[in-house]
Amino acid sequence: MIPKFDAYYTNLHSSFIVFEKYLEFLKNEFLNGYILIEGNNKRNFMFMYEGEGQACLIAEKSGYKKTNPVHFSAALTPDAFISAYRCGHQQVDFFSNAHTAKMVYNNLSSDIINPAKLIDRCCTDNFTGYIEAGNGPESKRMYIYFHNGGILGTMNISDNEGVFESNTKESTIQDKILNTSINLFKLSKDIRDTQKDREQLILCYEQIFQMLEDRAAGKDFSSIWRKCALDLSDTFVFLDPFAGEFNYKYRQIDIWEKINIKTAIHGIDKLVGMIAKQLAVPEGDIKAVKNNHIEILADYEIRH
Repeated sequence: MIPKFDAYYTNLHSSFIVFEKYLEFLKNEFLNGYILIEGNNKRNFMFMYEGEGQACLIAEKSGYKKTNPVHFSAALTPDAFISAYRCGHQQVDFFSNAHTAKMVYNNLSSDIINPAKLIDRCCTDNFTGYIEAGNGPESKRMYIYFHNGGILGTMNISDNEGVFESNTKESTIQDKILNTSINLFKLSKDIRDTQKDREQLILCYEQIFQMLEDRAAGKDFSSIWRKCALDLSDTFVFLDPFAGEFNYKYRQIDIWEKINIKTAIHGIDKLVGMIAKQLAVPEGDIKAVKNNHIEILADYEIRH
């Protein structure tokens, strides 16, 4: 269902790639699109928006399943191949939600349903999803993608090896899905429980702060973390100790609720790293705490 787009790099063998540097390169290129890892009969996707990692998906027989950057990187086996494809913001937004697809209609015959009326209905209902049409094996299928009622594009596997087409005429689409079996899938936004995420992430870094405070052993820990926070405040403004948006007191972290949680956690992660260096606390001690929260940290792209 996820098509190919303009190729940026294709079929790079994993043995030639330092993957962390490759990701950093694509980030610096502000890539819009996705990275594809293929190996062991599996296909893993990482979508990127202006170079920033978005959803990671794995293709399964039952559809797409959301995973996280840790599992995505683990797919880079010695015999894997890596490709990168470029597309627009709208396509990134659409296809990164492929795992939310729910079947609305199954196995409708175009002898029974009018393809033109089905397409018109998808448009008038501001539908976001796709039509899957075809007979027989998957290699013969065609996909018509809709975003907020507009035809985003199509993909015809048998005609063009699964490349996305953005300018297919509606009359051509109607002709191609005549005499086929039709499935209709609806996509929805992937909505996280951000409050629950916030609580779990704060708990992780409270535990790290508490460990660092215990290691301070008689030093003025409040002065140490505040100086480090001030040093980082040019990049993470909320860390400015005089702004009142972040505090650590009575062994608890307090963050102003309007601060974006992803921004906050990346800033706090830098902060605890700087404090640890000041106190000569080994990185491994921080990693030991993070290992208890590895899934949620990976979802927010915290490397450790």
